[in-house]
Amino acid sequence: MKKLVEFFKSSEKGAMNLVGILMMGIGMVFLSVGFIMFPIVTTATDALLAYTNAVNVTIVAACFTGFTAVTGITPLLVLIGYVAAAIFSMYLGVKIAKGAAGSTQLDLGTLLLLGLSMIFIAIALIILPVSIDGISTVWHGGGEGINVAYVGLEPVLILCPLLILISFVSAAVLSGFFGFKRVASSQI
Repeated sequence: MKKLVEFFKSSEKGAMNLVGILMMGIGMVFLSVGFIMFPIVTTATDALLAYTNAVNVTIVAACFTGFTAVTGITPLLVLIGYVAAAIFSMYLGVKIAKGAAGSTQLDLGTLLLLGLSMIFIAIALIILPVSIDGISTVWHGGGEGINVAYVGLEPVLILCPLLILISFVSAAVLSGFFGFKRVASSQI
């Protein structure tokens, strides 16, 4: 036992870098949050795909251009994004802990960008059902449809749910990307 303790003492290289440990911890958080969010996202997207307007039952989720395809792939994109973020965070953490990453600065803004990506997904799943209901109400127009004075409004309304979903997913991806880019550029 004494030789084992001496072996570990002889292999010590210096102080432990807390930023490396923090990055590995962030990776574990991303992984766990990804698997926590996955069933929530799946349930929310199931509800979006099953949407039917309460007043006019002919307005369903499939009426909106491209909405069902993007909604259907959203849970997979979210899960892949969280797993990729976890892997990248853990990789940077190991790289920092080994001392191969150069300077080790991590600021609050970077952590906020990483966390903001999670918030965008949650906001999208809260806002989208409300948006679809509002769009359907305008589209239905009290049973008379869209007023003929509003030329070109129907194609825009049909496309809006897709644009809303894509904008929130894109915002999540971009904020996560720039958060990791800031981490990576400050480490090299």
